[in-house]
Amino acid sequence: MPITRKALSSLKQLKVQLEDLRSSFDDISGFIQKFSDATTATQVDVRLERIDDLWERFSENLVELRSHEEFEDEENQLGKLRKQMSDRYYEAKTFLLDKSKALHAPPAVDQSLLEQPAANVVDHVRLPQIHLQTFSGDIDEWLSFRDLFTSLIHWRTDLPEVEKLHYLKGCLQGEPKSLIDPLKITKVNYQIAWETLMKRYNNNKLLKKKQVQSFFMLPTLGRESVVDLRSLVEGFERIVQTPDQVEELVDNKDLLLVNFLTMQLDPSTSRA
Repeated sequence: MPITRKALSSLKQLKVQLEDLRSSFDDISGFIQKFSDATTATQVDVRLERIDDLWERFSENLVELRSHEEFEDEENQLGKLRKQMSDRYYEAKTFLLDKSKALHAPPAVDQSLLEQPAANVVDHVRLPQIHLQTFSGDIDEWLSFRDLFTSLIHWRTDLPEVEKLHYLKGCLQGEPKSLIDPLKITKVNYQIAWETLMKRYNNNKLLKKKQVQSFFMLPTLGRESVVDLRSLVEGFERIVQTPDQVEELVDNKDLLLVNFLTMQLDPSTSRA
């Protein structure tokens, strides 16, 4: 039976697609062979997403080739190729999944660093373990995260910068995590990562505004209750004390007046 130009073109296209898919698998295999401590979780994750699509397209390509009326495979080369690529696919995906899990796992703080006794102090009491706080971008949690992290990690002179960046990445989630994820874990990148977070979240104006808004969010007592009254007073005292943590305080009276006025505005004017 003569081979038409259209059929030949279609068969050729399938073979070209097959070689392209094999080359893409080779790229992932090359990435795995060159895997190092500098490899990021993002680099692993994008290849995890890619490899499933490649395998699905590869399987579809083999079915189309087998079904093509002009294709002959007397030695079952496609069957052998499928077995070979199947092994490569599962080995590569297992490797990438393991590495992704390890890179996304929060780092464990070296307890030997936290338990070193201060100078001239007798180490006769073992203090409880201190866990690093996570931060997901909530401005209300920034001050406590900043102060705890700087105390345990940032200001330590005996901790290498590369390890500080490892701890910092393990504490972040959501938006702050995406801000520094592109930075590789190297000595020079720690200061860049920390300054990036400080610039984004150590916003005194926004912090002071949130603190003032907290006054207007205190509950109104609807009945006589010692428990509710105590809770109200404790909440009020906590808000009053919180502004002391923010540097360069301005006149809080002005902030209260501005916040009260903006609460009375319509949404469009308030946004403006």
